[in-house]
Amino acid sequence: MKVTILGDGAMGTACAILVASKPEHTVVIWSAFPDQARQMQSARENVRFLPGVRIPDSVSVSSDIREACDGAAMLVAAVPTVYLRKTLTGIREEIPAGRPAVSVIKGIENETFQRPSQIICDVLGPRSIVVLSGPSHAEEISRNLPASVVAASEDQALACQVQSLFTTARFRVYTNADVVGVELSGALKNIMGIAAGVCDGLGFGDNAK
Repeated sequence: MKVTILGDGAMGTACAILVASKPEHTVVIWSAFPDQARQMQSARENVRFLPGVRIPDSVSVSSDIREACDGAAMLVAAVPTVYLRKTLTGIREEIPAGRPAVSVIKGIENETFQRPSQIICDVLGPRSIVVLSGPSHAEEISRNLPASVVAASEDQALACQVQSLFTTARFRVYTNADVVGVELSGALKNIMGIAAGVCDGLGFGDNAK
């Protein structure tokens, strides 16, 4: 099936590489920036975010949202939370209604405290959502280092479909139904990491941490 990645950053590129490792799928990365799209398409590399990592020849990169979404069976949202609402608002007329979406976005919107999956449905309209998240740095995923994540959704069949789509020998995907818990964990982990660092810096010891 055709999978469209919304976002040309490190995680979007890493997701494209994962899905494209299975030749039965067609993958398109949509970039909001024509120059970036042309560079990635010609150089087969995301020089800005993942230098040295080759983008498979089977992956297309386009700044034309209509072309990118035409015939897509699944959307993967990989736009940073701070830009998500504005970006989706600008392209929502070209996004097929009801098409399932996978969010690989971590964070909480400052103004509304909405989670990325909520923002996607708020802007693009109701649709089934899978949150794909976990300890997963894009640079490591793109270099085929081991990682495990979870595909969380209220739609168990869709979660299993996403599990099959993304799982490789080095990238293990589990499923559960706790969308809120998975998204909050992805957002709050950095706060806890900073607090742990403060404890170390102040010499508070392991108990406080």
